[in-house]
Amino acid sequence: MTGTPDLDIPVLWFSLENRADALIHAAHGRVSNATFHYRAARDVLALSFLVGNQTPDFHLKALAPYLTDSSRWLNWCSSHLARILSELSAADHKLVRNAWRWLTRDRLLIDSMPLCPNGFAAAKGCQVGVEEARQVVDEVIARDQ
Repeated sequence: MTGTPDLDIPVLWFSLENRADALIHAAHGRVSNATFHYRAARDVLALSFLVGNQTPDFHLKALAPYLTDSSRWLNWCSSHLARILSELSAADHKLVRNAWRWLTRDRLLIDSMPLCPNGFAAAKGCQVGVEEARQVVDEVIARDQ
């Protein structure tokens, strides 16, 4: 059609989220995707797939060591994201950046976790996401053995 703008659909990011969703459901069965923990785990897994798929021998067992703690995962992910972002479509780039910002920003959480002095839990999304993603990966690896 002439006169219609080209749509930039974030196909790559949607497929990475879909892969993360499938892995979470394989590990935990039917879970609500409307929870903070679910979103954090899905974003960590999707970003991990994006970064990890840059190597030919990437698989879940190769991902597990990066999920041992949030600082290790952050270092691994951030060391590759700048290069990868430049190769993405504008729509994928925007959603990848949004997921990264959502995971790494500070937020006020009222829950059972200890809070920092001002009531903020620094990068709680990343901490929770890495912990949840590690549980998912461990469960799927154990099940598939």
